[in-house]
Amino acid sequence: QYYGFMLYRTPLPQTIEIPLPLMSPLNAVHDRGYVLVNGVYQGLLERDNIFELNITGSEGDMLDIVVENMGRVNFGSCLFDLKGLIKNLTLVSTELTNWSIFSLAIDDAIGRGWPHTAPQEAVNSLGHGPTFYFGTFTSPKAQDTYIRLQDWTKGQLWINGFNVGRYWSERGPQQTLYVPKNILSENCPNNVTVLELERVLDPANPSVIFLDHPILTQKG
Repeated sequence: QYYGFMLYRTPLPQTIEIPLPLMSPLNAVHDRGYVLVNGVYQGLLERDNIFELNITGSEGDMLDIVVENMGRVNFGSCLFDLKGLIKNLTLVSTELTNWSIFSLAIDDAIGRGWPHTAPQEAVNSLGHGPTFYFGTFTSPKAQDTYIRLQDWTKGQLWINGFNVGRYWSERGPQQTLYVPKNILSENCPNNVTVLELERVLDPANPSVIFLDHPILTQKG
């Protein structure tokens, strides 16, 4: 897979009542790994930055690592840059193996109308970890605009199935994404879908802001 997200899954080999370190030896995660146990977000492993994370769980619980590909350079010594889990993770000194690997074709699913056409069910009310948020807005007179996710952290956004782009509000400096008028509808509600990977300030009432100008040089 050349871009996007992959899911790696394996059962925990033992019960962990007292938090123990899940470790990424030799930079095993390329580029960011969002860790869940039985669907509950545990935290983050990050290439060149975060190599260890304490987790708990019971033997047989599903350990999921959602791995984000942050892109590649096209020159120099890093030209050949593998993505995903390039080595096994370890739980203390136990090497974790027998991974099931799933390609997450998120663009395709959202292009077909998901999650707006799916049965509505709140799964993650804490606002932590990879979570999809979706809603609608009207645009009586479609114009080029900019969308800002001020109270969000890091993720990706789609409007009417079109991948508008990735945001990282916490780090910046870019705080807005360009929304061309030709992807907007004047005659029916427009669908907006956000994949927030870390956290949103108010998960019960998430919101985005449309502006008539970009913000390109501001820290989160």
